[in-house]
Amino acid sequence: MFELEKKSVFFENFSEEYPTILQNIEIIYENKLQLDASYHHPKHFILNLNNLLRSLLFFVESSLKNSPGWLSTVVKNYKKENAKDFQILKHLRNISAHQKFILPEESIVSGLYRVRSKKKYILKLGFGDFNKPGKYAWDLSLRNTEDIFHNILVLDSLAFMDLEHSSIGECLGITRRWFYKVKIKNDQVDINEIVDVYKTICTFSSQLLDKVTAAYAQTHDIDYNHSFYYDVSEFNNINTLLELDIYPTLFSTWWEDDIYPLNAGVNLNVKNCHHYNLQDKYHTEIYGILCNSQEEYKNLLIKYSEMAINDILDSANIGEFYSFIELNHWFYKKAFKISFGDTPLEPVDIIRLQRYGKILMEEYKKKKACTIDSTSKQFQEHLKELVEKI
Repeated sequence: MFELEKKSVFFENFSEEYPTILQNIEIIYENKLQLDASYHHPKHFILNLNNLLRSLLFFVESSLKNSPGWLSTVVKNYKKENAKDFQILKHLRNISAHQKFILPEESIVSGLYRVRSKKKYILKLGFGDFNKPGKYAWDLSLRNTEDIFHNILVLDSLAFMDLEHSSIGECLGITRRWFYKVKIKNDQVDINEIVDVYKTICTFSSQLLDKVTAAYAQTHDIDYNHSFYYDVSEFNNINTLLELDIYPTLFSTWWEDDIYPLNAGVNLNVKNCHHYNLQDKYHTEIYGILCNSQEEYKNLLIKYSEMAINDILDSANIGEFYSFIELNHWFYKKAFKISFGDTPLEPVDIIRLQRYGKILMEEYKKKKACTIDSTSKQFQEHLKELVEKI
């Protein structure tokens, strides 16, 4: 479930000392990514917004009590430095937790955009008010952006753009913003304003995570250069959906170049679809190259028990090795063609082979010489034991 500790030695050490804290950090970060991905899908955006509010405020409040001194100090100071945003987010969380879902209002801007980079666009010509929520017809309000894309862009298309989009780097698009009217009056604050809920919660949460991880690094005198926060332009690959996000193949033809979607949500969907297709293809291919005999299976065990680890994990061999580890139960069943009760190996032997092999590959990715040595020794000794059993 949790992946952050696998990203670097820094997060691995963090997890070993404070696993719950790092898990809470990852939950907030993952909620933020899901909020980015669902930005143009109002129903999912609302759900993810409420989830992020709850996980973020839980982390802030729990960090102020029964937590390491360095954590409570940095969170207390950050909360004080960002008192207004904290009060706004706490107010929204309380509504979400005890009264009703936070249902933001939207603004929609459409027009002609110039793509400056993968994450930054310039609105050259357009329609709509970007700075406050608007009132829209029932068949446009709170609909997925791609579902109303052509309904909204009719005038833009007729006025601003030729059909084949001859101006390279320019295309039509739609930008959304999500607002909420906040009214708070107590001994601490008096707030009555419309806020950009996405910007407020994302800035507060990302910069908080940076402060927390930097404080941990400083406390332990560790080099650290990761950042959860990044500045975004007014029109960007999260809040704006472009034509090239929806039909990139046509743009590849028109602009005579390889064009790919830029939008964060579209990219995640493409990535998930690509991953699914790769998994399907991978399993089909491996099924076709399984061991056909016991001798063939045994020879692979011998090969990897004697081969230098650097050679095993070299780019030329890693694919075959990964397949043999990941799907060893398939290799074994095909080679022996009988049930486990009638074979020299037990299920636990295969489970250990797969586990030791995966741990070895993970440690090799981290380039940790000390653990690579110990895990490779454990793995190869186990392979030799299996060879003896066979």
